[in-house]
Amino acid sequence: MRTLENDLIMPALNILADAAQPEIGISTAELARKLREQVEPTAEDREILQGRTDDRLSQVIRNLVSHRTLERRGLAIYYKNPITGRGLYRLTEMGNRTLNEARNDR
Repeated sequence: MRTLENDLIMPALNILADAAQPEIGISTAELARKLREQVEPTAEDREILQGRTDDRLSQVIRNLVSHRTLERRGLAIYYKNPITGRGLYRLTEMGNRTLNEARNDR
């Protein structure tokens, strides 16, 4: 069974909450790297995509960003840092509430 975009939502929220400066956020590259570290890829996730050099998990992580899944659900915002010009993700209040509720349900 392979990892789906929805499987990455809670790990992504945890990563954003645990960022060194959560009020500023983290780059999409850092989010992708940390998701890759946290998710246990299945054999299917590690399959190299046809005509590419990356695997299925990399594609699912990219889709989370390109489909704006976190933003569409109101869990995070993506913005350009006015000083550096880098794109960053930051949790919204709804994202914090969702994360806290999930942590309390454990």
